[in-house]
Amino acid sequence: MNQLLVIHVPGEISDDIIDALIAHEETSGFSLTEIKGYSREHGQYNLEEQVAGCRRLYRFEVQHRAEQEHALLELLAGVCMASHARYWIIPLNQTGTLGSGKPLKITENVPP
Repeated sequence: MNQLLVIHVPGEISDDIIDALIAHEETSGFSLTEIKGYSREHGQYNLEEQVAGCRRLYRFEVQHRAEQEHALLELLAGVCMASHARYWIIPLNQTGTLGSGKPLKITENVPP
């Protein structure tokens, strides 16, 4: 079954995460967006973030097979040694492609 790993990391390690995912042979691609993280715990905020009330983070989304989960988490844990990162893994019931003048193409359909 395919899964989606979502991980939020601070900006200071985002380039290292990008490098690690690009070098990881079993990762075919990933998405990256800049987000604002809000938390009751401000201990890791710098002065600018404390004034703004939020922290700039980067959200990575990596689709992967369940059997790749451990290796992918080990890879990312190595990069996140000196930083705090949160992640979660979501099962994907279906994936596919839409648009480009082509009919709907479902590439995976996994019953719940």
